Amino acid sequence: MTSSVTLPAADITAGPVRNSTRFGLAFTVCQLLVMIAMAVFVLPHAGSPSDPALERGQGVQEAAELYRVGNFVFMAAGSLLLGFLGAVWARLRRADSSGVLATVAVGSGILLALIWPMAAMLHEVALETAAAGTDLRILAGWDSVAPFSLAFSVFARVFFIGAIALGLRATGTAPWLVRSAGVLILLSLFGSATVVSGAMFPLLALSTLGYELWVGALAWHWLRDGR
Repeated sequence: MTSSVTLPAADITAGPVRNSTRFGLAFTVCQLLVMIAMAVFVLPHAGSPSDPALERGQGVQEAAELYRVGNFVFMAAGSLLLGFLGAVWARLRRADSSGVLATVAVGSGILLALIWPMAAMLHEVALETAAAGTDLRILAGWDSVAPFSLAFSVFARVFFIGAIALGLRATGTAPWLVRSAGVLILLSLFGSATVVSGAMFPLLALSTLGYELWVGALAWHWLRDGR
């Protein structure tokens, strides 16, 4: 004899769910601010990819403190996605009573909150190693950990966006978010080929920006929609 337990649908108007939804907005805003700050104040110290590796490594070491601060803020901003996953679970449980979409979205969201921010932690290890006297050309090579980690995170991103888009379609809400999700998934998959060819990085960067804006738009839509 077997039995099953069906969990009741969450109350999406409850305070905890709305607070969780606000983390989605915070994630988008903080990620965009961190990306702008890194591009303006930190990354220029590494020079151009065409510069000699030793020269790039020296530039990174000279700006080590800026990189440390940037890495810390980057990890903190990326972790905000974890707070949003509560709202994702509650919404998708209402859209799909089986819990499949909610499980896929939360599982992939956890990976998203881990994989790319972990690149910052690995870069911290590289900075420590360089400070101990390692060849600075190795430090320059560690700059690739960020785009490669980002490319790897694409596969979790596809499941995250896809599960939420299916939930939105099931409830018949925000068709524009559903359509844009399809575009983002395609761009992300092409961008993941950055691991094979650096020429694909612009697509990876564009899809990442689109994904972060999409999460913010989704959170805003859920805050305005009480259904």
